[in-house]
Amino acid sequence: MIEKLSEHLNYPILINIAVVLVAAFTLNLLAKRLFDHNLRKAKNSDRRTGITFLRNAVKATILIISVMAIVYSIPTLRSLAVGFFAGASILAAIIGFASQKAFSNIVSGIFIVLFKPFRVDDIIKINGEIGTIEDITLRHTVIRALENKRLIYPNSVIDSEPIINWSIRDEKAQKFMFISVGFEADLDRAVEIIKEESAKHPNLLDLRTQEEVAAGAQLVDVQLLDFKDSMVNFRVPLWARDLPTAMNMTWEVQGAVKRRFDAEKIPLGRPSQVNYSGPQLQQPPSKGDTTTKQ
Repeated sequence: MIEKLSEHLNYPILINIAVVLVAAFTLNLLAKRLFDHNLRKAKNSDRRTGITFLRNAVKATILIISVMAIVYSIPTLRSLAVGFFAGASILAAIIGFASQKAFSNIVSGIFIVLFKPFRVDDIIKINGEIGTIEDITLRHTVIRALENKRLIYPNSVIDSEPIINWSIRDEKAQKFMFISVGFEADLDRAVEIIKEESAKHPNLLDLRTQEEVAAGAQLVDVQLLDFKDSMVNFRVPLWARDLPTAMNMTWEVQGAVKRRFDAEKIPLGRPSQVNYSGPQLQQPPSKGDTTTKQ
């Protein structure tokens, strides 16, 4: 087979193959520059998703056409391919059955681009993971998650999974900050400190209307949830321009509140006694405390 193939690789055929490869490389380079230029122009636009998907589709099309052109340029491979596809009906059926998932992913990718349940650069949560949509190809969707890891979902899978999208309509995000203080704490002073430190943060959004401001509505709403295990538990909703900013702001405000509480001798609740799922301020255990953190 190899000897027969080498006999047919004369100079005209080699030139044809070289022309195909150069043309494919040039087209791919031009397409990359064109799509990259349009992606930069479409920053923070819904068009980024369609441009990204089309870029990947064009790259795949150039590759497939190049391979077909090279095969057609070599008589031995051309006759072998014609005979193979003409007489392999059973194999073709097997390949067709095996390629159902591939076509399903392509169709799902098209549906994602058309109906936009998520877009490139959207922040989503899927299967307990939070990440940013980085790329949508013909086959799969790439999500950049925490710790800079990449989650790769086939389009048909992610298209059927329930997801939470923080960016589909409005990127503003609300993050709850949970704080617990001891029963003996001065509640009025604790609430005042929480409001002051929250309001100081530069990333806190003021979503009050003019009417609410005129009526004296507070910028920061410190909500007293309940009394439990000798603690007073507060919940503080904080708004920021997007989810990562809201998360960082919550952590920074917690640190500022903790330092103010320490300075004014306001006791915090024990972390082992708090059952909230949100971020909490923690007080270091005193000497002799043998309680194990769960």
